Amino acid sequence: MTFEEINEPVEVISYFDGQRMRPLRFRWRDRAYKVMHVNGVWSDIKGRSKIYHFHVATKDSGSFELVYDNTGFKWTLGKVCID
Repeated sequence: MTFEEINEPVEVISYFDGQRMRPLRFRWRDRAYKVMHVNGVWSDIKGRSKIYHFHVATKDSGSFELVYDNTGFKWTLGKVCID
């Protein structure tokens, strides 16, 4: 599996139950994607921010890494699988 760095802002609809967050849909380059499965979640610290990474699979378009920065409340598309 080969990933290409993207790091572009995206709009994300997510579910948060008070303890865990799960992305449901996102929009990138005027196209909407429905998240079918979250393959993995991990986090790291960058300065004062906690950064959450979600490796997600969509129905027709492959896998993506969505990144959430809890300090700025911003979502970015970190990487796209190009295989």
